Parts: sequence; structure tokens; C-alpha cells
Amino acid sequence: MKIQLIMNTSLRAYIDAIRQFPFMAQCSPQQYFRRPGKDFTRTRILHLERVVWLNITLLKSTLCVELDRFFDWLDTGEFSPTKSALVQARQKLMPKFFKDMFMFGVALFYQCFKAKRWKGMRLWAADGTGFRLPDEEWLGEEFGWHGNQHNRVPSTRLLAHYDILNQIVTAVQFHTRHVAETVIAQRSIAQIPKDVCVVYDRGHASHTIPYLHQHYGSHCIIRMPVGFSNTVKTFVASKKKEQIITEKLSYKSRMVLNELGIPVNVQTTITYRLIRVILPTGEIEVLLTTLTDTKRFKHAYFAEIYRKRWGIETCFFIIKSFLELANFSAYTVNNCWQDIYAHFINYNLQTVLFAAKAPKIKKINKQRQHDYKPNRNVTAGLLKRFLVKIMLRPAQELKKWLKDFYRQVLQTMEPVRPEKNKERRRRLMRGTERHTHEKNYRHAL
Repeated sequence: MKIQLIMNTSLRAYIDAIRQFPFMAQCSPQQYFRRPGKDFTRTRILHLERVVWLNITLLKSTLCVELDRFFDWLDTGEFSPTKSALVQARQKLMPKFFKDMFMFGVALFYQCFKAKRWKGMRLWAADGTGFRLPDEEWLGEEFGWHGNQHNRVPSTRLLAHYDILNQIVTAVQFHTRHVAETVIAQRSIAQIPKDVCVVYDRGHASHTIPYLHQHYGSHCIIRMPVGFSNTVKTFVASKKKEQIITEKLSYKSRMVLNELGIPVNVQTTITYRLIRVILPTGEIEVLLTTLTDTKRFKHAYFAEIYRKRWGIETCFFIIKSFLELANFSAYTVNNCWQDIYAHFINYNLQTVLFAAKAPKIKKINKQRQHDYKPNRNVTAGLLKRFLVKIMLRPAQELKKWLKDFYRQVLQTMEPVRPEKNKERRRRLMRGTERHTHEKNYRHAL
């Protein structure tokens, strides 16, 4: 396949800026380095930029092998250092560096690319997931525990916001399993931009979340259980397609809002819109939304919008299965935090590279019977090698490495499988951690 690469100015701007982030960190090392003024001040074979991008390539093999591969791909003629040198270099760098780099990359995406929007708004999905950590006491003290009457293991949960139209993880917040996911979701609404509409599943059904969105100027769509309240039950029985409701807040909602510093009383009301959705199976679902303008936001739009929420579930699957989130490269608190944020940076970098090639993929699909898309698992393996060349080789070589990377990505695309309206089957998985092994693919890392 012959590939003609025209350097996308948005992609070039993104890569140039993200390559500069470690240098920006050196200007203010007090918050990023364990020993400000001493760490990464001398010229070493494992200088800051190399340590950063070595982490983001995701260290899944033994460290000696990873170092040998890294310096082979770097192709500078240098011998790879020992794994002890890498361990010492990683300990100098604080996890806040990778957290800030993740947020910097998210902001950079919206600055460099024209993000897809719906009715002028960004569509985000909010959902949570959990995963285990290595079985060490200090990790349990840092991240939290999950246990039963027999045993306990280090484990944590996170709430993620995910741009479902642009496939970007926009924010992650970590919490222990002893804090409810809805509590974290409520606390995060104040930081959500006003041009965002957040889509929630039925685990977040409440009046507190839509009230908070209205209070802070953003919007939301929530799937409501048909038996959630008498108001929802009455709406289902009425057989109306949609209805705008104004009612007083419940006692529980008022208590939560007052705890969050938002004064409400028994006379405080909330106005929202209920929408009936009939699934292909004939089952009735109810959506609650703060988008009450029925002319601009028509009833017919919402079933498809909620269906797109499944993108965040696919994102979790990719990060936990393809990128092997639970396969940590070290057992220290510092390095575990680095590993976690490296996975989200890596996922977003894949998305950025796909976005830059979207016109080419669209052109290819016009010539084929079915639509094709890049294979995330294969791309993860390709990116492990090419990320070193793209980010650390001289800038004048960038076009060459991107051309080679895209050639292989386009050769390994897979057809988009048609969605099947089948009943979701839940399997009991005992004796193993979910998403650590799936037999329908081969590891690419």
C-alpha cells in the first residue's frame, strides 16, 4: 500500500508541544522532582526526556529487555543502562509530573484539533471502574483495600470522563472502594466546562446530579430506572414521548446539596425533561436530561446519544486488556502512580494519531464494502516502538517515522462490526481478575 503523508499542521503542533513538556517541567522542578535542584541536573544516559517516554511506552516485559529495546529503537549507538539505573531515575520523578502531562495533553488536543461536537456541545460520558494492584501492604495503604471475610488485596477505583465523539479520556479521579462512585461524580461537576453535556448510566440516577449541572451551567443526560420514583412511574404509564417536569427536591437531595455548599430549602425546585426510548426489543427506557429546549434538542436524538455512551466501556476494556493496566512494572507507590497515568497518556496519544489520519481513513472506506478502523491492540504494539522515534529522534525525522507508522496502521485496520441488539449476558468470573486476560486477541506489548 502506497502512503503519501502530508504533514497535518494540527498534528505537528501537538507533537511539538508535547515533546516540550519535559523541558517545561525543568523550569519548575520543585513540584515534579523528589530533590529539587539536584535531580536531572547532570547529563546522564537516562535523562528526563528518556525516562518520561520510556514510561509512556508501557513497561510490560522485564526491565532489562525493555531498556535494550528502547535504546535499540532510539538508535544512537549508546549501550543500554542497567535496570538499577532506571529504577533510581524513576524514583526521582514525582507522579504529579505524569498527572499534569496527562491534563496538558487533553487541553492540547482541544487546542490543536477541531473537536467533534453535537449541537455545539462536547459530549462526555462519566463512568467508573476498578482494578487491583500488586499485593503489597504499602500499596493498600495508598490506594485502598478490597476484601471479604477471608482476605483483602490492594485495589482502587476511578471515575473517568470520556469524550465519546473524539475518544479522548478528559479526566480521571481516583478513590477507594469505600467511597461511592456517585459521590465522586457529584464533587466533579463543578470542574466540568459549560459547553459539555455529560451522559450517565442508571447507576447515577438522582435529582442531585442534574441540579448540580444546572447550578454550574453544564448539562447532562441520565438513564433512569423505570421504577426510580412516582414521577417516573407516572410518566411511563402516561405513554408520552417526553415531558418537562418541575418538582421539589427530595430531602436526600437537599442534604447532599447543602453538604456540597449549595444552599437549598424545602421550596427549592428542579426542572428537567423526561424522554421515553423504546428499544428494538420493545423494552422501555427513560432518560432524564437538563436539555429542555424541545425544538433544538429533538426527542429522536437521544436514543443514539445514549447509545454512544458505550464508548467509555470500550475505552476501559482497551486500557485494562490491550494496554494491560493491572500489569505493573514496579511495586512502589511512586512507580505505580507513574504506570497508571502513563496508560491514559498512551491511550490519548493513539487517539490523536488516529484523528490526524481521519480524512485518509474516510477516503479508504469509500472504496470498500464495509467501514474500517485502526486496530487498537495492534496500534499499541506499533506505538511502543514508534513513540520513541517520534518523540526523541530529531524533529527533522518526524515525517519519516510518521509515514512508516501510518503505513502499518492502515495495513492492519479491521472492519467495523455491525452492532447486534442482543440481550447482554453477564458471566460470573471467579478466581481471576476481570480484564487481565481475554482469549480473543494476542498481546501486542
